[in-house]
Amino acid sequence: MPRSTTPYPNITDGVTSRGVARRERLLDAARDVFLEQGYAGASVNEVVARAGGSLATLYKQFGNKEGLFTAAMERHISTAWAVLEEGRRDHQALEQVLYELGRRMLTLVFEPGVIRLVRGLAFEAERAPELGELFLTRGPDQTRQALAAYLSEQVDSGRLDLDDPREAAGMFMGMLLGEWHIDALLGRHVRLDETRCNARARRCVELFLSGAASAST
Repeated sequence: MPRSTTPYPNITDGVTSRGVARRERLLDAARDVFLEQGYAGASVNEVVARAGGSLATLYKQFGNKEGLFTAAMERHISTAWAVLEEGRRDHQALEQVLYELGRRMLTLVFEPGVIRLVRGLAFEAERAPELGELFLTRGPDQTRQALAAYLSEQVDSGRLDLDDPREAAGMFMGMLLGEWHIDALLGRHVRLDETRCNARARRCVELFLSGAASAST
C-alpha cells in the first residue's frame, strides 16, 4: 500500500469544479441514504432526488449502486484515515497519532446509522457474500492496512518493536472496539459520549504501546 492514507483514487483530476461539486453532493446524499435506510433499502433514485442531477450522471461516475456505496463509505471514514497522513506531515508523536485515530474511529463506528448499516450488511451477506466482502475489503481491511503501513514506518524508525505490524493493527482496532461493538450490534444500549470515547482511546494506546514500544525508546 502506498505511504498515503488517501482512501480512493483522485478521480477529480481534469474534472471541472462544477463536476467535483456535483460528485460531492451525490456522495453526501448517498452517505445519508445508506446510513438511514441500509444498503438493501437504499435507492439510487432517492440519492439523486436529494442531490439533484440525473441517474445518468450517477451511473457515469460510480458505475452502479455498489460503486456508489463504496465511494460514499470510503469518503465517510476518510476522516479517520486522514489522521495518519496528518501525523506524518506534521511529525506528530506516535502516541498522539494513535490516540487521535482511536478517538475518530470510535466516533465513526458507533454512529447509530453505521451500526444499523453493519447489522443489515451482516444479514444480507448470508445470501450475497460478495456484498459483505465488498464492505470488509473497502472498509475494515483498508483501515487496518493503512494503520499497518504507519506502524511499519514506526518499526523502521526504531520507535516500535513488532514482528507483524498487520496483526498488531488488527489487535489495536479490536481492543479499541472491544465489547462495545458486539453489544451495540446486538441492540444493547451503549452509553458513549466524547469523554468516555476519549478515555477509551487513550487507555488503548497506553496498553498497546506498553507491549509494542521499542526498548530503545
